[in-house]
Amino acid sequence: MGVRIPPVVPTFFGTIMTYKKLENCKYCSLPFHNLNASERANHSRWCLQNPKKSEYRNNNDGSQFRTPESIRKRTEGIKKAHRDGKYLQSYINARGRTGKPHTEKSKKLISEKARASTHRRLLRSVRNYTQKDGTVVMLDSSWEEALAVRLDALNIIWVRPTEPIKWTDKNGAERNYFPDFYLPDYNIYLDPKNPYAYISQQEKMDIILKILPNLMVIKTLEECESFII
Repeated sequence: MGVRIPPVVPTFFGTIMTYKKLENCKYCSLPFHNLNASERANHSRWCLQNPKKSEYRNNNDGSQFRTPESIRKRTEGIKKAHRDGKYLQSYINARGRTGKPHTEKSKKLISEKARASTHRRLLRSVRNYTQKDGTVVMLDSSWEEALAVRLDALNIIWVRPTEPIKWTDKNGAERNYFPDFYLPDYNIYLDPKNPYAYISQQEKMDIILKILPNLMVIKTLEECESFII
């Protein structure tokens, strides 16, 4: 029989706190596989089933970080840091001492391969969601999950589009766009997108909205939770 380690271990210099690493969200039981400590804490804080979620949102709406000017400055600062090589050591540390950053040629090849793919890119925040009919789909964020819950509560049929919408950027490169939801009974596409993402993808969204006039962009979590046709 193993020895149980107490949560607080006395030492000569004080105490050492020991914590059990959670393997699942304590609110919704979402598996935390491949998520680091920060990502686990972030999910738990904003989990749809966390009773304090509304309190956190009301006290920390982050609006001061989502103005067009603040987003522009932050984006330019990140780009400059990359140009100055400030992330080079972090890149090497993450891949071992023999790792090397991609050359411009390799970046171009990777980009071309990604654009040619007709599969939806999986994000680190992906989570499984079970629809009312038992179908399991993969959603990319808590916003998408909130909208899925709302649509199911309204008995609105929705599907996760698997075929990309083709669009061409200002440089003439063909790209893929995957709407997050499609409501077949209404012929409407839905795309939950936070203000930071929307502004950073302004060119793309302007083009997409011309291609898909029946696309609705939802820009707040509250709109996801209270969505109506």
